[in-house]
Amino acid sequence: YELLIARFPYRMIPRLPPKKIGMTDHFINQRRKALTRFLSIISRHPVLRKDPISQFFFTAEVNDLHIHMRDKFKNVLDEFVTNPDKSTIESELKMVSGDVTGMKQELVRMLNSASVLRELSERWVARTREASYDLQLYSNELSVLAGEGQTVSAWSLHKGDSWSKLREGMRGIAAQFSNLSDRVGRQRVEEEAGVVDNITLLLDILQGVKDLIDRREKGVNKEHQQAFNRIQQLKKQKGTMAARSGGTGDSGIQERIDQQESLINNIGLRNNFSVLCVHWEMKLVYTYLSHFAIIWDAFLRSQISSHHDLSDLWNGTKPFVNIMMAAQSSTPISVIPAIAPPSEHYSGPNFYDI
Repeated sequence: YELLIARFPYRMIPRLPPKKIGMTDHFINQRRKALTRFLSIISRHPVLRKDPISQFFFTAEVNDLHIHMRDKFKNVLDEFVTNPDKSTIESELKMVSGDVTGMKQELVRMLNSASVLRELSERWVARTREASYDLQLYSNELSVLAGEGQTVSAWSLHKGDSWSKLREGMRGIAAQFSNLSDRVGRQRVEEEAGVVDNITLLLDILQGVKDLIDRREKGVNKEHQQAFNRIQQLKKQKGTMAARSGGTGDSGIQERIDQQESLINNIGLRNNFSVLCVHWEMKLVYTYLSHFAIIWDAFLRSQISSHHDLSDLWNGTKPFVNIMMAAQSSTPISVIPAIAPPSEHYSGPNFYDI
């Protein structure tokens, strides 16, 4: 990561996932996904993937890879210095439109919206996970209730078969609920892989470009301003000395001014190159944003397929419910309360008023 930042300070480099002591299984799984996204973005980037640093990382078969990479690329120069055709920077810059400040504002807007969409998707997946878990709990408890327990006397059952029918129905419903749980669980996997993970990939890219713009503001912009302020001080100092001596001033100051102007020209060219890189990386962002169509297509397909399967499973539960309803209707036990409420036409004493 540090080598890529040093080599490509004006390119989108996604953040590496953090480490921490005492990592849980969930944290390890999320970090593994983040590393996979990091490598996927680097391997698909039109510039980064062709660089010797990336190619060495993906192809070298050595132990202690990070040590070998640090030694091999410790004196690496950045992309601007090794650019063989700096003369085209100005002409290429004229072909693009939009200022970096405006692009950053647009980027922040996209980043905020994508963050909200991921949060909503994560909550959706969490509800699906809970539904799958609860359906399995239903299945477990119905299985327990319908299981072979202590022998019940025939007198308690009124010599009928209603309880056995009820148990038969509950066992069937328990099996259906287990199937429902499995199907909802598969739906959760589809939603997480097709929606949440892909939105997170877009977030990694958007955050990487924002980090690029922040690096540029803290780096080349700051250097350019410092060099400009320095040359203004030198020119002011030269004028003051010339006024005092009645001449042209110290030739040493003029030499320093010339050096500073050369530095400013070089920084200016670097600044233009960085602006051009930001435009190139924003173009890559819009290419990836087209993946929203793929994301919502995956989401739609998952919902349609899941609801179709779930509808069949729910309908498959009806025969077992019918068995239970038939057993309930044949039971000799009256469901009429022992003491019924008085009729509207009853004029005698009211039990509920006692």
